[in-house]
Amino acid sequence: MTESPAFAALMAELAVFRDVRLRREPSDRVLARAAGVSPTTVGDWLRTDRFPQRIEPLLVVLRVLRDRAGHVGLSDDPVVVALLDPQRWRRAYEAEARRRASATRAAVQAQQGRAALERMRPGRPLGSVTDPFRLEVHRAIDSPFTGLPVLPEYVPRAHDRELGEVVARAAAGTSRIAVLVGGSSTGKTRACWEALKPLRERDEPWRLWHPIDPTRPEAALAELKDVAPYTVVWLNEAQFYLASGPVGERVAAGLRSLLREPERGPVLVLGTVWPGHWSRLTVPPADAAPDPHAQARALLTGHAVPVPETFTDTDLRLLERRAEDDPRLRQAAARAEQGQITQYLAGAPALLDRYHAAPAPARALIDAAMDARRLGHGPVLPRTLLEAAAEGYLTDAQYDLLEDDWLEQALAHTGTPVHGARGPLSRIRPRAGQSRPGQPCYRLADYLEQHGRTARNAVPPPPALWHALIDHAPPADRGTITRAAVERGLLRTAARFGSVTAPALRGAELTEHELALIELDATRIPSPAEMLEALIPWLKERGRLERAIRENQARATTDTDFDRSWSAARLLEAAGRVEESLHWYFRAAEAGSPRARSTAVWMLRKLGRTQESVQLYRFGWEPDGSIAVPWKVLPTAPLTPCESSRRPGPARG
Repeated sequence: MTESPAFAALMAELAVFRDVRLRREPSDRVLARAAGVSPTTVGDWLRTDRFPQRIEPLLVVLRVLRDRAGHVGLSDDPVVVALLDPQRWRRAYEAEARRRASATRAAVQAQQGRAALERMRPGRPLGSVTDPFRLEVHRAIDSPFTGLPVLPEYVPRAHDRELGEVVARAAAGTSRIAVLVGGSSTGKTRACWEALKPLRERDEPWRLWHPIDPTRPEAALAELKDVAPYTVVWLNEAQFYLASGPVGERVAAGLRSLLREPERGPVLVLGTVWPGHWSRLTVPPADAAPDPHAQARALLTGHAVPVPETFTDTDLRLLERRAEDDPRLRQAAARAEQGQITQYLAGAPALLDRYHAAPAPARALIDAAMDARRLGHGPVLPRTLLEAAAEGYLTDAQYDLLEDDWLEQALAHTGTPVHGARGPLSRIRPRAGQSRPGQPCYRLADYLEQHGRTARNAVPPPPALWHALIDHAPPADRGTITRAAVERGLLRTAARFGSVTAPALRGAELTEHELALIELDATRIPSPAEMLEALIPWLKERGRLERAIRENQARATTDTDFDRSWSAARLLEAAGRVEESLHWYFRAAEAGSPRARSTAVWMLRKLGRTQESVQLYRFGWEPDGSIAVPWKVLPTAPLTPCESSRRPGPARG
């Protein structure tokens, strides 16, 4: 392999290239701005008066010069390509750093070289670690508001103070370890992320090492011996590193050596683990039993920082103050169950992932639960309701392929917890002293309920859900569900929910005859036309006919079809207001109603207005060429709307 040129000579060649061939463009100021250093520093580098303490800013300078060379047409020059090759500079930089570290003629150069070598040890400069998600901090719920930071504002708790003391001792020069022990999504990894802030503000060159490739224990074992002072060893999910058989024990032994050798410190080991894994790693085995985790137990014992599952009252008060500036915290404070704030914040995105990726039967149950809740069913969802409704959310092929125990499988899938919080659809277990329902009942996760109210707002619920609600909804919820049916124009469905009181339908904006249909039990009336005929005597008997007429006339001015005009005409005819009814029959006929034209022809003939009836008859051609009501078959008695809608064949002769 060709020897790398001396770093100083290479830097001098770079300076000449910039000054001569690029005509001093870009300037020191432009290069400094891109590299995040001062113009004086860039000038010192190019004059070889100063050795760069980090290679990353130098590589940025090379990139800017390479862009400028391309702009002036030098990008294909082999000499230029070789001069600006990043790998060549990396080799030269490392060689120079080693030379300075071993040189005795200048203490400053030696220190610079050792610092450069240290920065080439495992990990990255802590200042460059800016993405919390790359360190496995859970993403939080989304917000429609823009300009928010990627993570909600942090609410410190008691364990943060304990963790802060450990970090402060490491910053003061003593190697330390802290392992946060808590359930899923209790805030362990986020607490470790926040604990790094004091180290970012110090002058020492702290680094962060997060070994993960090719596997976590293998990566840790491969580079553990090279960990330098001022390194944070990041062991999120520590069981993956320490509970991996013999390799895990070697990792634990290596960490113990790292922590107890003063010349390798200070280092800070931060880990997180669930309580079950903590017990498995730290509880001694029974007498004479094998001890597979002796090294791990020696490493961890005495260094646990417990993280509680829920926020205390003090924590919640602080949360309320912080929530003033962050809508995500406000949502969590309002919706999280029993102080499980972090579980709600972290579990919501995972709930959506679980929902979108669910097998068809499980997703059908969740969709049915979402729709049932938005239609007005209470939070306690009976199993029979979910089972009956789910069929309406499956295609024929999906339904035919269901296994015999599909419901049990689907409920097991939806009931699995997500990040320590409820699964999408979890079973409700009554406590001692509470009444026990006659069948298992389930609850939809709050975040999915909220999601369903927006994402499925325009999706019409399938008939199977309405039938399931009719059969299984509790009496306390039937009024709200009835109103939802009426608001969607499903009057027959609304009528099937039984007796409905006026308060239950408040806000539904029902017309008089819609209310009447519900009270009459519209399910027993086979067609819309017969519904109206059944309503007329009922409205007359209760003195509501005039009000129904006014409502239909008002609605007809905005409707694009002829149903309201027809209804207004028929009600006016029933009230004996023939001329007015003719006007509304004409309106319905102009809107395309053949039965309205037929009825108007008959009414004109009965009134003795033969010429008008003939004129209307002659121009009453249907689109298919037939006559709406041939003269020969005009009835001698009033047609019901059902009868007048029957079209006779074309006239003969």
